[in-house]
Amino acid sequence: MNRRDAASGLFWLGISIFAGTKAIDLGIGRFSPPGPGFVLFWASLLFGVLSIVLLIRSFTGKSGGTLLSDPFRGLKWGRALTVVVAIFVYTAFLNQVGFLLMTFGLVAILFALGRVNRWVSISGAIVTVILAYVVFHFGLQVQFPRGILAW
Repeated sequence: MNRRDAASGLFWLGISIFAGTKAIDLGIGRFSPPGPGFVLFWASLLFGVLSIVLLIRSFTGKSGGTLLSDPFRGLKWGRALTVVVAIFVYTAFLNQVGFLLMTFGLVAILFALGRVNRWVSISGAIVTVILAYVVFHFGLQVQFPRGILAW
């Protein structure tokens, strides 16, 4: 029996039960139309199932047994810091610069961190921005910050 996995499984199961009851209080609704607690309910249900799987694995002894420091071994801290800074810059300047340029810059940086060719980074960022704009602006009619490209 792995006590740490059992304790964390119980903890997260409790959190998922709490979130599920709050979602029910908000009102789940149906798939069409969903209520305000719809996504929270299904997310807490999925999280609860995963917590139960962790509990079962902790009692059957089929746990991975990784140490706490193992997930961070070999992590490229420079890349992680670059992602965090890029997301902060994105959120700080989104309204001033605009959705198209800021999203292009963020996605291009994220592609570049994946060590792909420069033309793949740029073309991937262009395709991502165009698809996001078409889906959200035209399909879902979401208003994006225009920024310096006030068209």
